[in-house]
Amino acid sequence: MSQVLFGFTCMRLLLLLQFQALLLSAQTHLPPIPHWKGKSEALLQSATSKYATPFEKSNGLKSASIEEFEIWFDNISINNQQISKKTIAITAEGQPLNAYVFSENRAMRDSFKRSDLPLVLFQGGIHSGEIDGLDAGMLLFRDLCEGKLNEIKGKVDLVFIPVLNKDGLLRASTYNRINQRGPELQGWRANSLNQNLNRDYTKLDSKEVRAVVSLIAQLKPELYVDIHVTDGADYQYDITYGFVGKFGYSPEISHWLETNLKFQANKALLDNGHIPGPLVFLRNESKPSLGNDDYMHEPRFSNGYGGARHTPSILVENHSLKPFKQRVLGTRVWLEATLQAVINGKMELRAAIKKDENAYNAEVTLDWDFPKETNDSMLFLGVETVEKMSEAAGMKITTWNALPKNEKIPVWEQNVATIKVKKPSYYIVPVNRIEVIERLKIHGVEMKFLRNDTLIDVELYRVADMKISGTAPFQGRMRNMATTEPFFSKMAFRKGSALISTRQALGDLAMLLLEPSSGDSYFQWGFFADIMERTEYFEKYAMATLADEMMKSRPELKAQFDQKCQQDLDFASSADARLRWWYDHSDWADEKWLIYPVGRINQ
Repeated sequence: MSQVLFGFTCMRLLLLLQFQALLLSAQTHLPPIPHWKGKSEALLQSATSKYATPFEKSNGLKSASIEEFEIWFDNISINNQQISKKTIAITAEGQPLNAYVFSENRAMRDSFKRSDLPLVLFQGGIHSGEIDGLDAGMLLFRDLCEGKLNEIKGKVDLVFIPVLNKDGLLRASTYNRINQRGPELQGWRANSLNQNLNRDYTKLDSKEVRAVVSLIAQLKPELYVDIHVTDGADYQYDITYGFVGKFGYSPEISHWLETNLKFQANKALLDNGHIPGPLVFLRNESKPSLGNDDYMHEPRFSNGYGGARHTPSILVENHSLKPFKQRVLGTRVWLEATLQAVINGKMELRAAIKKDENAYNAEVTLDWDFPKETNDSMLFLGVETVEKMSEAAGMKITTWNALPKNEKIPVWEQNVATIKVKKPSYYIVPVNRIEVIERLKIHGVEMKFLRNDTLIDVELYRVADMKISGTAPFQGRMRNMATTEPFFSKMAFRKGSALISTRQALGDLAMLLLEPSSGDSYFQWGFFADIMERTEYFEKYAMATLADEMMKSRPELKAQFDQKCQQDLDFASSADARLRWWYDHSDWADEKWLIYPVGRINQ
């Protein structure tokens, strides 16, 4: 080695060590961590290798920037025809949102035309500060190209979205995620329109989630993976992951993931020096003994959405307090083992998907709660807690001391159905609700359209006590809450109205989107707020005369009116309220006011 090269190498090593010291000093507010060394470190290549990633060049301290990962993929694609790049959307900031395909099948690379191979769609950076999936995916693609994964190559097709929230990565900073240990720069949680993409899978307000949901509907992958990094308590697990369980909308898929994929992935992680665990949602982070919640996860979330549409879906949550290097290598190991599990279990997984798609339940649960008691438990690999006095907080705060503490704790499964609704044969969405119809199309919901104006017998909902929920927007929308009362009526539906059968693979998802009592319905997301607004008015002189006539001609209404006056003194003392009551019971009232216009057809 020449003196110049030796000097450059020493200087680079010195700068790297200085940066490591700076990074550690900048994170002294985080709990201590034990030293980690794992077999998976053998996956790393030298900084001088041809396709070394920014992660490897920084010794596991740095994630690739947008420019770096795009140049890297362009370079590796030059000599590897199995990789193609597809722009699936343009973000609000004008960034091309790219997906990278790895396939031996040219039709798949060129136009997303599937072969008989299983297909896995995985993504990083839906919260772009939680970026581990980007760097792990780059390592996986590189190893596939270099022939190190021949037991996988040619046996599965991959579609990889390195950073779903690309605009959020434009805001990369050292100070974006106070609870997370590395990398050097971390992106912002929301996109440039302040949309949290992992709350958008049902309402589809963001370009990014519209793009990935369109891909899911088009490709119908055997597995969809969304890679995150946690917040919350300290514990020993470095790679945690999970899926909607056996009580959800896809019990056969859940069974396959639990009994096949989970076993293979956990074994690979343990063999490589990692500690896999379930998703951790402690009831009390200071007191793990109170138990861990196993959520059903609403379909607004990626894994909940997958469960509702019968697409096998996994949420990976790497532990934020573990070093970035450890997390990325663990993700890389997990991805390889997961692909192998899908290849090995292709036929069984497809059979599970088909069985869930073809299941037809007469009732569908729209909301869930936790039981009051549980007999389920788990061995929780935790960390000892300590109480630390904080002058700023004015009280003791719980933190952790890096010493392992194993204890048996309760597990609470969110499996109690609180809202169940009978499934209609069809829904019919009026043609003027184009925003809802277009979103249903993106989801892949099958529908037919009326060719003529038609009068149809339908079950409708009359909305009572409709109000805006909360005092501030939630996920960019003012949510609507209400109670509903069903009634039957003939209703005229115009040409172009959408007729949606519930006897389809996405029948359950259609119910979750269209039933107003569903927390992820378009009704509760505010798409039907117009039905609560009055647009016609009366003058007192006209309504008073009409009401006096109605009191004489309709004694049954007068009896109801008198009873309301006796029970509600505020009503009785308000001329406006009294006349409004008579107007609402007259032939002049708006027949569409407070009527949810999506019809249910029961056959």
